[in-house]
Order: sequence, then C-alpha cells, then structure tokens
Amino acid sequence: MKTSKVSQLLLAGMLASSLLAACSGNDNNSPNSTKEAANTNANVQSEATAAPGDSTVDAVGVAAKVKPVHFTTFVNYDWYTAPTWEERPHGQWITENLKVTLTPVQSNGAAAQKLNSMIVSNELPDVIVMDRGKDVERLQKAGKLVALDPYLDKYPEFIEAVGEETLNMLRSGDGKLYQIPNWYINGDNGNGNAGYLIEKKIYKTLGSPALETWDDLEAYLKLVKEKFPDIVPIDFGETRDGADVQMMGMLYSGAGDDRTPGFISPGSGQIFGVPNGSELTSVYKDPAFKEAALYSSRLFREGLTSQDLLTQTRDQVLEKLKTGKIAVFGAYDSVVEGIGREANNQMKAKDPEDGYEVIWPVHKDGVDKNKVYPSGFNTLGWNVNVITTNAKDPEAIFSYMNWATSPEGQQVIFFGPQGLFYDTVENGVPIPNDAYINRDLKKYDELKIGEFNWNGNTSYVDATKAQREKLLPAEAQDWTTLGQANITFKTSKNVTEFSNLDPTPNSEEGIILQRLKDQYAQVVPKIIFAKSDEEVNRLIEEADKEAVKMGYDKVLKWKTDVWQNNLKKIKG
Repeated sequence: MKTSKVSQLLLAGMLASSLLAACSGNDNNSPNSTKEAANTNANVQSEATAAPGDSTVDAVGVAAKVKPVHFTTFVNYDWYTAPTWEERPHGQWITENLKVTLTPVQSNGAAAQKLNSMIVSNELPDVIVMDRGKDVERLQKAGKLVALDPYLDKYPEFIEAVGEETLNMLRSGDGKLYQIPNWYINGDNGNGNAGYLIEKKIYKTLGSPALETWDDLEAYLKLVKEKFPDIVPIDFGETRDGADVQMMGMLYSGAGDDRTPGFISPGSGQIFGVPNGSELTSVYKDPAFKEAALYSSRLFREGLTSQDLLTQTRDQVLEKLKTGKIAVFGAYDSVVEGIGREANNQMKAKDPEDGYEVIWPVHKDGVDKNKVYPSGFNTLGWNVNVITTNAKDPEAIFSYMNWATSPEGQQVIFFGPQGLFYDTVENGVPIPNDAYINRDLKKYDELKIGEFNWNGNTSYVDATKAQREKLLPAEAQDWTTLGQANITFKTSKNVTEFSNLDPTPNSEEGIILQRLKDQYAQVVPKIIFAKSDEEVNRLIEEADKEAVKMGYDKVLKWKTDVWQNNLKKIKG
C-alpha cells in the first residue's frame, strides 16, 4: 500500500490506535467507532493484507508455530465492550495470515453475573481475561482451568518473553501454572501513568513559577484562586471503591522517600501496610501518612481544591479538564494515558497553545525528588488470561498467545499491520509514515488499533514507542508517550514483591480487612474535612487504636508472611 493512499484514508477517519501499555483495570478502552468507519475500515484491511511484502512476521519465527483455531474470549469487566474481531485491521490480518479468529463474549455491563451464569451452566468461554486472585483460584479448584505447563517446553519463546520469575509468581497452590499475564514487564524498567498535570495557559499567565515542593504548590494554588476565581486550583481523580481517595494517595507519594499510594490504599490488589525492615506496619503509624493527611486537610480548608472531590465522578472530572477548569490535576488512575490525554488532545485541537503538561511530582521539602513514586508497577502486569477446560484445542490457543506476546505479534497487534501507519521496520521499530505523522488525534483516539491486546508485552511496546517518537517532528509526537518516557515511567516504583496480598474474603484476615477498609473509608473524609491540624492528629490517633482493636496486627502479620514468601519466589 502506498503511503499517500494510507494518508488519505486516515484523514477520512478510517483507522487509529491509542491503546497504551500498562492499562488500568478502571480504564474503558472500548471503541466507539461508527458503522461507516467500520465499513471503510474493512476496505482498508483488505487492501493492507493483500499487499505483497506487507507481512511483518518471519515465517521461521513464532508465527510458524501458530495452530489454526477459532476461540471465544470473555473479558471479566463491567466496563468493557468488545467490537467484532473483523472491525480491526490486525484482526483480519491475523485471521488471513495465521488462520486464527477470536470471538468476544460480552459482559453487557454485568461481568460478575455473566461469569457466574456461565459457570453454573457449564458454558464457559474458551478464554477468560480477569484479575489475578480469588476468581482464578475458584475456577482452578473447581477443575475448570487448563494447566499450561506442558506447553512451556514446546513454546520456549513464551518463557523468554514473559520471564520465568514472573511465571513462578503466578503458579497456584498445587505448583501448576493456570494463568498467564497481560501487560507484564520483563525487566527493571518501570511503567506508570500516574502524575500531576498543569494547565499550560494559566501557568504561563501566572509567570511559570517553580512547582517542585509542597510550599511551591501551595503558593501557586493561592495565586490561581486570586487571579482565576472560576478555576479549581488543584483537583484529583475520583475516589475509587469507596475508600481509595486519590488526593491522599498522590500527596502521600511525596510525603516521604520511597512511598507509593498502594502502601496506604486498602483496595483490592493494594498493600495497606508500610514496609519497615522485614515487616509491614500500620498505615496510621507512618509519619508520611500524617504529613499527607495534614497537607490534604489544609488544602481543603483553604479552599484550594474541589469541595466535592470525594463525591465527583470520573466523567465530571474529565469535563472540568476538557474545559480547562482545573489549574493543577493529580491522579494515579491512568491520568497520562487516560483522561489527561483525552482532555489535552481536545483542548489542543481548539488552541495549539493550550492543553496540559505533565510535571515532575511535587513533594514535601526535604524529600528526595528521585524517590517520589505516585505510580507503582508490577512485573506481573495488569491482569491474566486463563484457558478453560471447555476449549477444544487449548494448545492451539496457547500457540496463538505465544505469538501474540512476542515482538512479532505485538508489532502487528499494537502498531497495526505493515502498510498502514508504517511501511518499513528498522531495528525492530515501525518507521512512522505520513499517515501517522499527519494523523488526526481525535480520530486516532477513537478507533484504537490495539484492541484485543490481551497478551500485552509492556517492555516491548514501551521501548518501541519511545524509539518511534524520536523519529517524529515535535508537532507529531505523542503527548502520552513523551509524558511516560520523561516522567511517569521514571516515577513508578516496582511493587511486584507485594503481589497477592489480598486474603480470601471469608477468611478471618479477609473479614478483618473488610472492616478496616470500611473504617478507612470513614476516617479519610473526616481528616480532609477537619477544622484544624490538631483535629487531624487526633483522628489519626483514634483510627490507629481502633484498627488495633479490629485486628489490624493480624492482617499485617498475614500480609508480611506472603510478602516474605514472594521475595523467596523472586529470588528463586
């Protein structure tokens, strides 16, 4: 396919991709394409796949091991709605070149109910994409999952891509491997999308002052309040799961060295304990927690943040961002690849000088700026894939997953088939063509080539994206990729060792943890709404005593044991 032809099709709104690495389970990456776009997209696919020399896959590589298969996949999230496989150019390419077809099973906004009904009726899909943890173990103990160990020797590329340490961390109690990771990281390079954004025009108008410490930030917010009374000086992402207050988490990451929001969050998959030597200790006894609490309360008392910050929805936050009504914004809910990106691109489309800029995370004076981590990354990645015993040919499915997670597969799935946004590949990097350089950002965000990337290889995608951006003129560079490479990946802490710290809900520790979570959900709003620093200190002291009575020490002991066992697994 000629570059000029691709460019014309792109400008007509035919094809796009914005699914980025290290997705958050709360981000809705489902497409919103129109019927017209889908129909034209199919024409683009046909032209792309028919063009000679377009194949990016080495015939003697992992693609040669892929067995033809048609399988169903259920994504166990309420928010996810999949398009048909044929709507994506990489889907058609895979079907035509590898003889593999994926058919999605929709959750229809009720994933848990859908999964339960499929279990009861014994009509499970061939593959399920889900969180690590209790649901995986429930299916495994019920004999509904296929053990994948027999395939590891036949497909050694899979171990090479994922890493043996990561796979060992995912083994079940019987020692077998039933789950394989999505958006995992093989290596020490971090990935994360949490960060602080500043509204560019407001910042420039106010003289572009230093914004490094909490003192700098507070002075700037007071200036915003004075000069722009209709603007929210600082706002944060929405409260999640009733207890995960992003304001506290973001500020906590800058309240002491080596802190990250997961240490104080009681939510699923989080730590809710602070490392102290070889033990996890109480959140309420951590001096950094107290510092974050005092600062959060002061910002609220001084009217420098939203008065509805604990109740506003994600959509409400996004609307304020898109209209430039927030001067400084902080969130760890995928702000750089999610709502921040969307808001920036919409504002920039109206005014090239406007938008949001990612800044280095602010911190308390005396804290090492290079030890501030608003993001935490896990080499195990976002979620996992399991193959159920309903699958007629589980090895064929695994052979596809082996290809999909390899550099060969990720190139096709994430960057699209060759001939659309790139015509050549040099040193493993798809060289962007005119269609990519001249892309319409809004249409580029709407059509997402990376759909169905449930075997995402973060290390490959992140490194390749970064190299690709260096080849582009400044005006064509991707806002998210630059923010990640320059800041958010560098301010992300490896928390793999703290995996699997959720006790089963019906265990003694699980019941205690739920009570502690309920307590936390009541304590943090009281702290933020406190009338004085003295009241904040009293609330923390009372919460600490109450948590001890509830059995927090028992939960911390259980979590510490799992943590120490994880360290042994990681060290082999």
